[in-house]
Amino acid sequence: MNKAVKGRRNKRALHLQMFLMLLPMLILFFLFCAYPLFYSIYLSFTKYNGFTDPVFNGVDNYLRLFRDESWWNAVKNTFQLTLMAYVIQIPLSLLLAVLVNSKIKGQNFFRTIIFLPNVTSTAIIGIIFFFMFSSYNGIVNGILMQLGLIGRPIEWLGHTFSAKVVIILLNTWSQIGYLMIMFLAAIQKIPKELYESATLDGASKWQQFRSVTLPLLGEMFQVISMMCILNGFQLFDSVKVLTGGGPGNQTSVMALYIYNYFFNSTGAQQGYASAVSVCATFITAAVGAVYFLITSKKFGQKGE
Repeated sequence: MNKAVKGRRNKRALHLQMFLMLLPMLILFFLFCAYPLFYSIYLSFTKYNGFTDPVFNGVDNYLRLFRDESWWNAVKNTFQLTLMAYVIQIPLSLLLAVLVNSKIKGQNFFRTIIFLPNVTSTAIIGIIFFFMFSSYNGIVNGILMQLGLIGRPIEWLGHTFSAKVVIILLNTWSQIGYLMIMFLAAIQKIPKELYESATLDGASKWQQFRSVTLPLLGEMFQVISMMCILNGFQLFDSVKVLTGGGPGNQTSVMALYIYNYFFNSTGAQQGYASAVSVCATFITAAVGAVYFLITSKKFGQKGE
C-alpha cells in the first residue's frame, strides 16, 4: 500500500516537473501567438482604426474583402513569386550543394561565400539591389551600357515583369545559401558504399546522381519545398524596400497589403487589415496542408 501511494506521488511530482518545464514556453506561446491570433479574429469583425474603440460591424470586412480586386491581385502576385522562387531556388541550391560537396580547392571558402548573404538583413540586401537596379546611375544599367548591350537605361523597377524578376533575384541570392547547406547535409548522410557500388557497376557521375543521390534526397526535398512555399507566402521586406508594391500595386504581396492597411499614416484600417490577415492565414494554411497531404501520400507509398 505504501509503495502504491509513493508511486502515485512520484508520478504526480514528475508530471508537475514536466508542466513547470513547459510553463515558460506555454506563457510565451499564449502571449505572442495565441492571444494575437484570437484578438485579430475579433478585430476582423469590427471597424477599428487603432485609436478609437472597436465598433462591431459583423461580416462587413469579409464582404469587402471578397470584392477587393487589389487584395486578390496581391494574392495572385504572391502565388506567382512563390512559384518562380521555387522553380529557381530548388534546382540551383541542389546544384550548388553537389558542387561544394565535390573535391575542389577552396571548398570551405565557397561554402562560406554562398552562405554569407543568409546572415545579412534582407532590408540591407534590398537597399543594395535597389541601387544596383536603379534606373539612373544603377550599376547594372551602367555595365550593360558600357558593354553596348543597351542604348539607354532600363527601368528595372518601373515595369511589372522586370520588377518581379529583381525581387526573385534578391530572394534567391539571400536564401540560396541556407537551402544549399540543408541539401549538403542530406547528401553527406548518403552512405559512400552506394556510390562505390555504382562506380563498380560502371555508372557515370550523372547516373549516380540520378539513381542514388536524387532518390535518397526525397524527404529533404519535402522539407525544403515546404520552406520555400512558406517563405514565399511571407514575402514582405524585399518587396517593401525594392518596389513598395509598385508599379501600380502590380508587385504587391499579401504581407505588404496587410501592412499598408495596418500602418497607413493617413488612416489605418486595422479592422479590415485583421480580416485580410485572417484570410491570408487560411490561404497559407490551405496551401501548406494540400502540399503536405500530397507529399505525405507520395512518401508513404514509397515507404510501403
